[in-house]
Amino acid sequence: DTNPDRPWYQSSKGNFGPRLAFSWSPDRLNGNTVLRIGAGYYFGPGQTEDQVQPIDSDRVTVTQTSNIAFPVNSQAIINSFDPANLANFAPRAYSPGYRLPEKILSYTASIQQKLPFETVLSVAYVGSQGRNLFLRSWTNVLVGVNMNPTTGAGIPVLQFGNRFSQLDYKTSGGTDHYDSLQTTVNRRFHRGLTVGSQWTWAHSLGNTGGSNEAQTAQNPFNFEQDRGNNAFDVRHSFKASVLYELPFGRGKTSRWARLAMADWEIGGIVNARTGLPIDVTLARNDIAYRVNSTGRIVDQPIVSGGQILTTPVINNPWGGAFRGNRRPSVIAGVNPYLGGSGKDKRAFLNPAAFTIPAPGEFGNLGRWALHGPGLAQFDLTLHKKFAIAESKNLEFRAEVYNVLNRANFANPVPRLSNALGVGSRQLQPGQPFNSGVAGGGFGLLTSTVTKDVGLGASRQMQLSIRFTF
Repeated sequence: DTNPDRPWYQSSKGNFGPRLAFSWSPDRLNGNTVLRIGAGYYFGPGQTEDQVQPIDSDRVTVTQTSNIAFPVNSQAIINSFDPANLANFAPRAYSPGYRLPEKILSYTASIQQKLPFETVLSVAYVGSQGRNLFLRSWTNVLVGVNMNPTTGAGIPVLQFGNRFSQLDYKTSGGTDHYDSLQTTVNRRFHRGLTVGSQWTWAHSLGNTGGSNEAQTAQNPFNFEQDRGNNAFDVRHSFKASVLYELPFGRGKTSRWARLAMADWEIGGIVNARTGLPIDVTLARNDIAYRVNSTGRIVDQPIVSGGQILTTPVINNPWGGAFRGNRRPSVIAGVNPYLGGSGKDKRAFLNPAAFTIPAPGEFGNLGRWALHGPGLAQFDLTLHKKFAIAESKNLEFRAEVYNVLNRANFANPVPRLSNALGVGSRQLQPGQPFNSGVAGGGFGLLTSTVTKDVGLGASRQMQLSIRFTF
């Protein structure tokens, strides 16, 4: 920036966040129906770390040192910095219109209806629109390739020259959109029974999820090309709970019989959701090589007898492989899911559904386009209070989580290898991957979702006694 006094970003201090809501219970429906509607603006500061990163453009930074005694001599590092050789120097870049804060417009409409048997039904639409969301890109893009006349290696030609490498680029050009249908059915505690359930259908999409989620855009000149599912897009979630007071012991006249048999409660919780999104990416070099005699594409230059047999070409459009955000193309008509139906029961994704894009083309698989395995578990609880005196009681509780010991798997490995090799493992653009070249356990279920009790872990049993006085 030729103007050192220009602020790093535009920040509004006059954000007006109106919130308005109405509720109405029609008299003709005897107060059994309530209609609600509301909307409001909300603001978020974005990622503070990214707001101060322009400082990195004005200082010498070392992220890793070895064989250097502590404390480090910072002056020695400064003295070794060569301003004439900046190929590995990566200052931070901001878009000229970077704006704060992030803005969210949230809105809802619902109807609540009283039903027989002390039951209440609620049905609601909840939605939101996000603007000025943090989004990551890159600049000083790859615009051409020269060739080393001796080795045949490709020499990148960058947008602003090769004085700098490709640069991390921050912008507030992100948008997202959320829609959901949210339903609840609750039965108040009546005659020893209470029941509650919630089901939500939702879809979150955008070109970024905003702060703390944003991935680097695939196309630095068209952010809308990345419009797709967000990382937290869960289509269906369901939870149901029931608590029942067992009828035993209520009519007993003996104090000890009542103490032992009365006031037992048993309950259960069912928790289920569909899978979390998977963003399938592809290891892909910025530069590839076309074999002159056959037109095949390989990832390394070929030289034989002093003769260069390949020509370097742009592989990743505009470059950007350093951000690890390249996605494959899809093979039409091939199911991307195996779901454990193959020989390897861990196999969830089908590598044969994906292929390497042609040089200079983006992959056509969408952002977070696939979803992983769902989660479901049933928990059981049994508890009782023993009244010892007016101000003293003993509570016993037995809890079993994931009673059926269902295996709830985390998402599979989503990264495809660079298969533009030379030899028997080579694939060409348009050819489907297979398990032999997909690499790194691609598509395999290798772990469960969590070790936390109640959130998908294996069966856990817990007994507790609490004395209250």
